[in-house]
Amino acid sequence: MLRNTFKTFKASCTIFFLTLIFSSNYSLGQKLDQIGKDAPIKVTGGLSLNQTAYTAWGMEDRRDPYRYVLSGNLNFDVYGMSIPLSISYSNQNFNYTQPFNQFSLTPSYKWLNTQIGYGNVSYSPYTLGGHTFFGVELSGSPSDRWDFGVMYGRLKKASIYDPDAPHSEASFRRMGFAMKSEYRHKGGNIGFTLFRAKDDPSSYSADSIPEGLLPQENIATSIYAGQTLLENLTVQAEVGMSFLSSNTFSEAKGDRVNGMDWLFTERTSTSAYWAFNGGFTYNLLGWNLGASYERIGPEYRTLGSYYANNDLETGSVNISGQLFQSKVSVSANVGMQRDNLNGDNASDMSNFNLATNIAWVISKKVNANASYSNFRSFTVIRNQFEIINDSDPLMPLDTLNYTQLTDAGNLGLNWVVSQSKTVGQNISLNLNYQQTSNEQSDTTSISPNSTFWNGSLSWNWSNRPSNFRIGLSANASLNETNSEAGSTSTIGPTISCSKGLFEKKLKLRSSISFNQSRANDEVQSMVYSWRLGASTTFNEVHSLNLSSVLLNREDVRNDKPPITELTVTLGYSYRFKGLKKRDKQN
Repeated sequence: MLRNTFKTFKASCTIFFLTLIFSSNYSLGQKLDQIGKDAPIKVTGGLSLNQTAYTAWGMEDRRDPYRYVLSGNLNFDVYGMSIPLSISYSNQNFNYTQPFNQFSLTPSYKWLNTQIGYGNVSYSPYTLGGHTFFGVELSGSPSDRWDFGVMYGRLKKASIYDPDAPHSEASFRRMGFAMKSEYRHKGGNIGFTLFRAKDDPSSYSADSIPEGLLPQENIATSIYAGQTLLENLTVQAEVGMSFLSSNTFSEAKGDRVNGMDWLFTERTSTSAYWAFNGGFTYNLLGWNLGASYERIGPEYRTLGSYYANNDLETGSVNISGQLFQSKVSVSANVGMQRDNLNGDNASDMSNFNLATNIAWVISKKVNANASYSNFRSFTVIRNQFEIINDSDPLMPLDTLNYTQLTDAGNLGLNWVVSQSKTVGQNISLNLNYQQTSNEQSDTTSISPNSTFWNGSLSWNWSNRPSNFRIGLSANASLNETNSEAGSTSTIGPTISCSKGLFEKKLKLRSSISFNQSRANDEVQSMVYSWRLGASTTFNEVHSLNLSSVLLNREDVRNDKPPITELTVTLGYSYRFKGLKKRDKQN
C-alpha cells in the first residue's frame, strides 16, 4: 500500500516542480526598493506611572496601603527589524526584559517578500501549520494568478537533557523545508503544498542518547482546489497525506520507491496518514446554503505543526437569508463531530450542535434579535477488562453511556426613543438563558441540572452640546440547581453619568450601584459601590487618569459588621512615536 502511495506522491512532486520551473521567468530584480524613501530608523515607546492607595474598615487590609508601578518601553525599527525593550519598577519588584533573542528581518521588493531569522508560516494544517523556524522564507505573487512560498530552516534546536532542570527536554536538531504553489484561474484555484523535516542524530553531543529519544523523519503534502460552478455554486476540497518515520535508525524497506531517497526514505517504522476536507456554498434568491466535511485519520501527524487534530470526523450544514424585504435576517447551523473512527479506543465521543439566529428590524427605531443554541455530547466508555477477557464476539460488551446537554438562548430588544442633533435617548432589554445537565443511561439520572437566567434593562439619555450623559439600569440573575445548593439570585440597580469639559479634553464620570444576593429566598448579603473618575489627554501624548472605588459589603446571614474598602488610583502615561533618524544625504 505504501509503495502505491509513494508512486502517487512522486507524480504529484513532478507536477509541482514542472510548475515551478515554467513559472520562473519572472525577474527578481533588486531588493529593498524602499531604501532611501523612508526613515531607516524609527523609535517609538512610552512611559507610565500608576499609583494605588488602599484602605479598609471592618477587616484586615487585603492589599498594600500604597503601591506604585513605573514602566517604560522602547521599540527600535531598523529597516523593518523590530528591537523591543521594556522595563518595570515598583515598590515590590524590578523587572527588565530585552526580548531580542529572536530576531527577524522582513525585507521586500515589489512582489517578493522575505523572512530572515525567526519566523513562522502556515501553508496547510496538514503539512506546515504555523511552526516557528530559524531560517529564510520567500513568498510572493509574480502575477495576478500565481502565488508561491518557499521555506528552509531549523525547526528545533538540539538540546541535552538536564536532570536538574525542571522543564529540560532532550531533542535532536530538526531541519525542515517547505514549499507552496497556488494558481488562480477564472472562477477557481488549485494549489499544492509540500513539507519535509528530518532529525539529525549526530547533533546530540552527549555520550549516550537517552532512552526513548528517537530521530524522526517526515514528509507531508496536500493538494487543494476550489471552483465556481453554475455561477452560484462554489465547491472546494483539500487532500493531505503524511509519511512519518518514528525511528530513522530502523531498517530501510527493500521495496521502497527508487529515486526518492533524497527526499524521503521509507523504513520499517514508516506510517502513512490521510486527511480530507471539502465543502460547498450555494446562493439562490438571496439565500446562502453551505456544507462542510472533514476527516482526519487516526494518529495523523506532521512535524510542521505543534498540535495536530486527528482521529476526528466533522460535518456541518448552514443556511442564511433574509425575509420580508430584508427586514428579517435568519441563519442556522447544524453540526456533528465524532472520534475513534476505527473503533480501536476504549471510549468514543460524538457531539451534536444546533445554532439559530434571527434579527428583526421592526422599524427605524426598534430592532430585536433572538438566538438559540443546543449542544449534545455523547460519550461511550467501554470496560477494558471486558475487551481483554471477551470470548464471545457476539455478546455485547458492558458500556457506560454518558450524555452532556447544554441549551442556551438570548433575546435582545433596542428602542431608540429619540435621536436628534442635540438629544439622544434609547432603551434596551437583554435576556440570557442557559441550561446544562448530565445524563447516564444505566441510571437514567440527570445530575446535576443547572439553569441560569440573566437579564438587564437599561435607559440612556445624552445631550451632545453639553457633553452630558446619564444612564439607569437594572440587572438580575438567577441560578437554579437540583442539588443541595438550591437556587441563588442577585438583583440591583445602577445609575451612572458622565460629563465632558473644555471641549471634551476633561472627562468626568461617576456611578452608584446596589445589589442584593439571596439563596433559597433568604437574603445573604448586600453590596453598595460608588465610583468616581476623571481623565484628560493633552498634546496628544500625555494622559492623566484618576479613579476611586468605595465598596461596602453587609453579610446579613451571619450578622457580621459591614466591610468597607476604598481604592484610589492615579495614573500618568506619556507616549511618543516621532523619533526618527534619516540617512545623511550625500
